[in-house]
Amino acid sequence: MNSGFALSLITAFMWGVLPVFLKGVLRDLDPVTITWARLLFATVTVGGYHTWSGKWPASGKFSGKNLGLLAGVAAAMAANYWLFLAGLDLVAPPVAQLTIQSGPLFLAIGGWYFFSERIGKRQVIGFAVMLGGFWLFYAGKMASPRVAAESLSGRVEGYGIFLVILAALAWAAYALLQKRLAAQFPSSFILLAGYSGAGILLGPVSSPGHAVGLDFKQVCYLLFCCVNTVVAYGCFAEAVQRWEAPRVSAVLALTPLVTFVASIAEAWIVSGRVPHELLASPVQWMGAFFVVSGSMVAALNTRRSLSKSQV
Repeated sequence: MNSGFALSLITAFMWGVLPVFLKGVLRDLDPVTITWARLLFATVTVGGYHTWSGKWPASGKFSGKNLGLLAGVAAAMAANYWLFLAGLDLVAPPVAQLTIQSGPLFLAIGGWYFFSERIGKRQVIGFAVMLGGFWLFYAGKMASPRVAAESLSGRVEGYGIFLVILAALAWAAYALLQKRLAAQFPSSFILLAGYSGAGILLGPVSSPGHAVGLDFKQVCYLLFCCVNTVVAYGCFAEAVQRWEAPRVSAVLALTPLVTFVASIAEAWIVSGRVPHELLASPVQWMGAFFVVSGSMVAALNTRRSLSKSQV
């Protein structure tokens, strides 16, 4: 098996199951504290790697402008992590994972607006298919008997989806800032600056003492989420090094389907039943299929236009 393909599959799996484990921890720990714990673990791990390898940027690169951009990276990362968790607290993991797929669309628009990047015809078609898929999925969800009968439930889920969309916007902002800084710093250092800076921002409003009340299963879930934060990105970065970026992106488009399967499996293993919110209607499945297909089509755009948008 091609190593790049294998690493891409590992990344899709890690990112796909992550919302399921995060949802399990959210039952007893708030989104800010969970995010801070993940950022702290990632800062220690990636910072330790940089210290061990000695790969620190030259001091002359830390100009006022670059420091401002690095601060923006930290703010965008903090917003992305926190908003996604806040939205996940209100919706099922598959809904959150499918919604966050809007991030590449925002990134493409940002690349066109800020960097004058060309958006190819295949990307336009792919994004159009994605938008149609989003419409089908949300229309099918809001038309379900449970949501239709409970207007409050519909409003709560709508607000959760809105928060995840904001998280996707924050992710696109992070990616664009990283692209701006790529000529000055390696991606691993930009990531470290984001982890540490976001951790500093969220530290004062987190409540790590609440983690004492977690049971053994939730502690394991939280630890997995922390490890996932570092391992998934490491596999992704290595996959891009060993395989064409468009192909990696196409494999990662399968992430929402992994989340659907993982959510159902986790519910069945833990409680022996599958909650009704995880049982998607045929219209929702069709919408999810279009979102994934559109994402693949957009990812497999011409190598020239796509390579410029990889950050």
